[in-house]
Amino acid sequence: MKSSIKLHPGRWALGLIALMTMALVACGGAEAPTAAPTVPTPTVVDVIPAVPAIKDTPVPQAQATEAMAATEVPAAVSARDTVIIVSNEEPLALGYSGGGCQGNIQSTACEEMIGEPFTWIDNKTFEVVPLSHIEGWEQVAPDRWRFNLREGVKFHNGVPWDSAQAKFWLDWSGDEETAGNEGSNSFGFHGVIGGEVVDPLTVDITCGKACPILPRTLIFTKVTEMGWWQAASEDEKVSNNIGLGPYKLVDWKRGVQVELEIYEDYKPNKAFAAQAPIIQNVRQVWRTEALVRAAMLEAGEADWAEISLDDRNRVPKHVVGTNNEAYLFVIDTVHHPELRKKDVREALTLAVDCETLMEQIFDDLFKCFTAMAQMGTEGITAENSRGYDFDPNRARELLKQANYNPENVIKLHMRNQRIPKDTEYGEAVVTYWKEVGINAELHVVESSVHTNIGRSNCGHGRTKTDFENAAGDGLLEKCRSLGPGKTTFQSMHLTAPATSTESLDFASRQGRLRLSCFGRSSGVCDNTLQAMTDACVVVNFGPERVTCNTEIADYVRDNFLVYGNFVNVAVYGLSADLEWDPYYSPRIRANTLRFTK
Repeated sequence: MKSSIKLHPGRWALGLIALMTMALVACGGAEAPTAAPTVPTPTVVDVIPAVPAIKDTPVPQAQATEAMAATEVPAAVSARDTVIIVSNEEPLALGYSGGGCQGNIQSTACEEMIGEPFTWIDNKTFEVVPLSHIEGWEQVAPDRWRFNLREGVKFHNGVPWDSAQAKFWLDWSGDEETAGNEGSNSFGFHGVIGGEVVDPLTVDITCGKACPILPRTLIFTKVTEMGWWQAASEDEKVSNNIGLGPYKLVDWKRGVQVELEIYEDYKPNKAFAAQAPIIQNVRQVWRTEALVRAAMLEAGEADWAEISLDDRNRVPKHVVGTNNEAYLFVIDTVHHPELRKKDVREALTLAVDCETLMEQIFDDLFKCFTAMAQMGTEGITAENSRGYDFDPNRARELLKQANYNPENVIKLHMRNQRIPKDTEYGEAVVTYWKEVGINAELHVVESSVHTNIGRSNCGHGRTKTDFENAAGDGLLEKCRSLGPGKTTFQSMHLTAPATSTESLDFASRQGRLRLSCFGRSSGVCDNTLQAMTDACVVVNFGPERVTCNTEIADYVRDNFLVYGNFVNVAVYGLSADLEWDPYYSPRIRANTLRFTK
């Protein structure tokens, strides 16, 4: 059945030649022409780079070292000493522990420039490699890994990095009672995580359960200098960061810019991402409008920005790539009186003609894709990621079957310009919902508001003790009796994050972040799913782990626990002399940037 909704097909004049041009530029071919030629009817062209599945067994450390050596780069110089990065929003925080340091471009100064995660995944081999402060690791028991730290590494304030510092942050981010101090990106993959000092440069990491993929999930665990952090005020913990990364903070002028300068004592390692920085200064500014970001590049006022597909011919050059983000609508399946009904959630999917939206809004650069992580992630298959059917008549039948009450409005909360054309897409989806009789509203809100709404799950701000003491026999009943959590203490309805799965393992990332009672960004509290996830995360690499990950992803789809849309394809505009290859997730390691002469 074809959609009756018209979306002005002439509004976005892109087509086959434009998409092929973008693919060529992404691979180092000729730049796009200044004016798009007349093209025939667009044909579907897949320009999304493939991400291979993770290995069946962890790579031995000796092999990982060989892989790093293969990607090691020679010393280089940069033709300019300042790079200007334009994000779509201001950072919520620069401090790792403040809760606002998130896995997206606006937080890249916090996470990948000032900060330094325990491990990193190489963009070419997709294997786990250490950065500046880690020498290597080995698994010494099913629930224990031994990490060897590098000698001579110092924080930005000159304090040495050692196993006591490592233990402090492992304990802090692995505290089960506080859900990792609300650190949804670092806690919960393996139960309680802690550190044990073996000697000044050796720390054992212990897990509450078997943790066969621990190094892969430590990409989310970062550190700041313990002594400074313990003495800092709450505001300082948000606005400052004494890290280990290749750049250190100079100033954060709120509402204006973030200034960083090279950390001269950064100790490079063999991994490509751990090379010595060569550009002296990094400046981050922000502009909400994609056209403004492109205009800054065009005028030479910026060097890097994520831009709209429509603006790619305005900038000196551009590259295209997936950034590992699946664009979702997270659904409150617990507290909202209508969205807790499976039939209503299924009706939401059947009411929307996704293929028409992909064609008329995105010219088929995006594909209907309903999983929470891109292909190559263990557990994601062609079947559990395929687009939903379009059947508005069946949607109406399901609403009637569910005794749907239109007095209970369903709100879709979105951030403007989180991804290209997200507002236009949200408007179209809500229009489809209204056509089948759903009382739906689109609310476009600021980033901080969206974050607060999206973290109103019952697990946010609640401890395991709170759950144990709550009324009810199972997690779902306990969650409902606790009610929505902070900061709004109200149903999230639906929120629209672009979520990434850098670990390339479904259960250990999304199983905790957006599919668990205890995850701060989850709208799901399902006893069966929780048991499936808990059982899967302890399974070793191999066919059994593939099977259980797949079963979890299938269950999520079959029960419509999340509304999937597509995998985000990012278009990055660059100054003509800036050299940069997109990472497979929304990250920028500024020490890998360089200007050519």
